[in-house]
Amino acid sequence: MKLIFPLILFILSVEIFSQVISIQERKMSMNHFPCMSCHGAINNEKAAIPLTKPHEKLKFKHMETIKNCYTCHDQKNRNLLVLANGKKVDFDNSYRICFQCHGEKKRDWEKGIHGKQIGSWNGDKFRFSCANCHEAHSPKFRLMKADPGPRHPHSKEMKKRMNHR
Repeated sequence: MKLIFPLILFILSVEIFSQVISIQERKMSMNHFPCMSCHGAINNEKAAIPLTKPHEKLKFKHMETIKNCYTCHDQKNRNLLVLANGKKVDFDNSYRICFQCHGEKKRDWEKGIHGKQIGSWNGDKFRFSCANCHEAHSPKFRLMKADPGPRHPHSKEMKKRMNHR
């Protein structure tokens, strides 16, 4: 009996936490993918910032120390990104590029605290990638005015409203 109870508890916990978490694909939402359809014929060794046509409208406000595109983009295969260690990453896994520097966001994202996540609380989940909300080259959101907080039910204002009904 002593051995059976922990075994049953372990089996139940495995079943509870064996949810499938799918991540939003990025390539399908990119206007000019695959990149190599243009970049295959163009050999731009420098790719210095600011950019020229056709990317001249791209606003780059992220890591001011970056002076060219190859910090994140693979130089030979523009359909891929590259991690700091040189490992190639598909655009659908672009969040891995972000998490190299934003470890605190990675932790929160994996727990479902940061970023959008939809699905069942006890079933499969669908998680959005960083680039679904943040523009990769200029990720900071503009400042927004927060909505007022909830009113306490015993406040003077709430009592006035209740008396006028």
